[in-house]
Amino acid sequence: MCVGPENKRKERKMPIFERVLRHTEPEASHESLRLEWAFGLHKDFRSVIHNLSTSPSERVVFYTIGHIGVIYDAVQNTQRHLMGHRNMIIASACSRNRRFVVTADSGSGQANSSSLSKDSIVQSSTQQQGSTGVERIEQREERDVEYDSSLMIIWETQTGTPVRTIPTGLYGGVVACAMSLDGMYIATLNRRIPQEIMLWGWTAENEVDDEHSATDTLIEELALASNITPEYRQLIPAQDEQTSIRFSEDDPHLIVTNGLRRVLFWSWAERELKYYSPPILAKNLKVAVGNFTQTMFVPGTSMACSGTVDGDVILWEVQPRDRVTKEQDKTMLKMVRIHSTGVSFLTWTSGYIVTGGIDGHVKFLDPKLRLVAWFEDLNGGAVTSISFDRPPFIALQAMDELRREFKTTTQKKAALVGTTAVGEFSAPDFMISTAHAMIIDVASKAFHTGNAELLRGKLIVQGQEKGIHCIAAHPKLPQLAIAGHSGDVHIWDYISKRVSLLSIFQGSHINCMAYDPQGVYLAIGCTNGLVKFLDATTLEERKSIKPKRTDCVTRMAFSDAGNRLATGDSAGCVSLYEFDHPQGNTTKPMEWDIVGRHKTHRAAISGLQFGDDGGLQRLLSVGEDKRLVEYDLIDSEPESGLLVQTAHKITQGSSPTGFLWVRENGLVSDMRRRMQENKDAPDDLLLVATSDYKMTVFLSDWSRQCIKSVLSPTFGGPVSEMFTVPLLPGSEKRCLFYATREKVIGLVKLPLLGDPCMSTGVVAHPGNITSVARSYDGAFVFTAGGDDQSVMQWRVNGEGIAPPDEIALGESAFIEGGDEVPLDHLIAAVEGGREGQFMREIVDYFYYAQIRLQGEETTAKRELLGAVPFSQLPNLFRALGYYPSELEIGRLTYEVANIYGPLEELVEECDVGKIPLKFSQFMRLYVNYRPIYGITRQDIESAFWALGADAETGQIARDVLFKLLATHGEPLQQEEISAALRSLLGEGVRLDMLEDTITARAFAENLLGFEDYETVGAEAKVPEESQGNNDDELFLDE
Repeated sequence: MCVGPENKRKERKMPIFERVLRHTEPEASHESLRLEWAFGLHKDFRSVIHNLSTSPSERVVFYTIGHIGVIYDAVQNTQRHLMGHRNMIIASACSRNRRFVVTADSGSGQANSSSLSKDSIVQSSTQQQGSTGVERIEQREERDVEYDSSLMIIWETQTGTPVRTIPTGLYGGVVACAMSLDGMYIATLNRRIPQEIMLWGWTAENEVDDEHSATDTLIEELALASNITPEYRQLIPAQDEQTSIRFSEDDPHLIVTNGLRRVLFWSWAERELKYYSPPILAKNLKVAVGNFTQTMFVPGTSMACSGTVDGDVILWEVQPRDRVTKEQDKTMLKMVRIHSTGVSFLTWTSGYIVTGGIDGHVKFLDPKLRLVAWFEDLNGGAVTSISFDRPPFIALQAMDELRREFKTTTQKKAALVGTTAVGEFSAPDFMISTAHAMIIDVASKAFHTGNAELLRGKLIVQGQEKGIHCIAAHPKLPQLAIAGHSGDVHIWDYISKRVSLLSIFQGSHINCMAYDPQGVYLAIGCTNGLVKFLDATTLEERKSIKPKRTDCVTRMAFSDAGNRLATGDSAGCVSLYEFDHPQGNTTKPMEWDIVGRHKTHRAAISGLQFGDDGGLQRLLSVGEDKRLVEYDLIDSEPESGLLVQTAHKITQGSSPTGFLWVRENGLVSDMRRRMQENKDAPDDLLLVATSDYKMTVFLSDWSRQCIKSVLSPTFGGPVSEMFTVPLLPGSEKRCLFYATREKVIGLVKLPLLGDPCMSTGVVAHPGNITSVARSYDGAFVFTAGGDDQSVMQWRVNGEGIAPPDEIALGESAFIEGGDEVPLDHLIAAVEGGREGQFMREIVDYFYYAQIRLQGEETTAKRELLGAVPFSQLPNLFRALGYYPSELEIGRLTYEVANIYGPLEELVEECDVGKIPLKFSQFMRLYVNYRPIYGITRQDIESAFWALGADAETGQIARDVLFKLLATHGEPLQQEEISAALRSLLGEGVRLDMLEDTITARAFAENLLGFEDYETVGAEAKVPEESQGNNDDELFLDE
């Protein structure tokens, strides 16, 4: 810019990227939405289950789904939920007596691909004798600032309480874990490159005794501490990611891990993790060795065994050498083909090696790998884990006796041969989890009966083998339909928690689903555009309609009368189906058929709903292309297709992300006095959530007038789904349920007053939320988690949205102050709070605005009334970094006139500029209207690309830029451009004094006066790459 230093502004430079409104973290659990039931099960090999049963009459199992641990009693049909993780649980292990279970989650993923420096590897591999694992990596840990939110939690299974929470993000997270026989140690494999093995003594110096009450005191003490560090850690030298880890049941000092091609035997008996990796000599084998799946020690022996993807089991024995042998030194003894396909799980019980296969079979082998018993009729798919009934409690002092018992039992089993071994087969009952998302309970004695039904076991947990993408609640019955890309449709009775109906549609990837208002039909939409109408009672197919285009069906909605169905697809098209006589021939039976299809949106469809206007049906859609479209249902026919009646652009910069047509009272209260004469008539409003964390209320009539804007919940991403539910079952008062696209659901107190403290946020799933539903009475809401294969049932308690004292404060301000919001609640939403620097600036500017009105040059006594006229509000907002557009100012004007204008005047006749606004009223508008984030480097660059900047240099001609500013969007007049240049650069600066070409950086730094463009812009773009100073940490927190 050709501007002298004397014309540059002397104020402090403005940050280009800042957050001025708080982004609140969601809670793991909250009383307003209590988890009632978790449907489903992981299908993959993370779904390790732990059998907590003690007898055939007690069938209890622990398993994980999503970020939840579940203790399920199959006899009582009850669940206890272990809630503490925020991310997907990917590993779990338990002590032999099942007293403790450890769960580890995937974290935020920021450290997944991290690597250590070359110096770190050298330091860790050239260690001094006698130093611990922690000491050996101290220097690397000091430099390693990467972090994610990975957690490892130890739970007490009898009470379901967390005993110890261990943040593992600084240690590279966890990909697999194991717990020692006595439960005192946990071994983990992290996901860094290169990988590390770690040993955690989570009980510190205390012992966990199974029989003494002192343990209860210990649990309370341990629950308070979470600053544990690994006792030993060692880099894994193999260039083969280790995915399986197990302790020896004979000796907790021995650990075995394996990857696809290497098996590593570890020992920390010498106060240091040492390993031996046995070579595989091809010349000694007749066939090649397949990739390894799992490895375990064989209790009571010096052997270990590994499974392979080819179905083989390999036996390892102590390596015979002419020196003192060490227990971790192993060599291959033999290899036997056990399964026709891969060995997917290995475990041990009662002297038997037990294998689970991808073929779905479970086999019992003696220590010499001879087959003793087999269960081949389970029909549940590939076995992902096996767990036997809980053994009796053993005191720590009896561990030596237990080891002797292991040895005796193993020797006895090895001595039996042939039919004798088969005839004397005896083992505890067991449970398996499968790749078809099932848990099957099997009685071991069924092997001797030959009874086919007993050999199949009993199905106690059932899920779906692919992601769950849609759910729908029956409008009149306590039934929930669950479907997904597996093609399965399950109908659950969510009161009895039983599957009442099941149907499989082979080859159909079901993506959305809806019941008609009477519960007669269940419509399903598939990824290939196919729409099926099913009998809701039997799930029999009544009609299948495939449109000409195969775009994925993403949304479905029935009309209130149930005779029309609207669908939206991934191409932005809306389709209309109707239940009528074919070709209008009343002699033919009525059936479903397509009326037409119209591409009305250029981006994803955010909402699609029917409404009723005096008996006439209406259909509206909202898209991320910022358009609200209404369709002509009267004239739409199969001959003409689906017709559009009106289309409105309802947002500017932000995109709609959620839509709800509200036709009941209670959504807003401070606007009703001017909306209509009949105050008892139900509301007819459109609620639109946007990508900038706003909820905007529009009139549903032809004007599409925006009457109110409030800050939406900021616990997660922008709101994507909304509906109203009763505060409590049977209550006439209602609250708003919402869901974001990832993780978070919550409740918002109604009416919408813009109180940021009157909402909750709960982590419902560790990843995407693909579908939500509401029970017919509103007592429950349901959420589906997509790839986590779970559906969660939540009990609604709208009275628990906020603490009683906060609700009382809000209601007092609402009644006494004329629908006001407590000032403390508004200040709490500002970054830094009441004592923060930004809050002090807000107060200063508010008082300065009052001073300006009385004249800055006067020496007369000033009288500050504590209010500013609305005419000063836009400038006050701009001084605080929020630059409202003319559209936003127009909406502000309408809302202020509605809320604070004289009651005897019409909105259109109010002199809004003179309406005085108190500080609390100003704060209410500021908090609810301004964006959470300031302008970013990406915002400016994106604007320059949109205006036609050169793709390589990023430059745009000065005259072209200012011509566009004067002719597009909200055009700037020449006088406004000149005034802006004087304000920004000083008196006497003209447009032709600027450089001929302008870049985004020059525009931001030299013209707008933002702070250093490169530094802050880079951090805003890739915060994970920024390390080493406090400024970087500030932006990482964003």
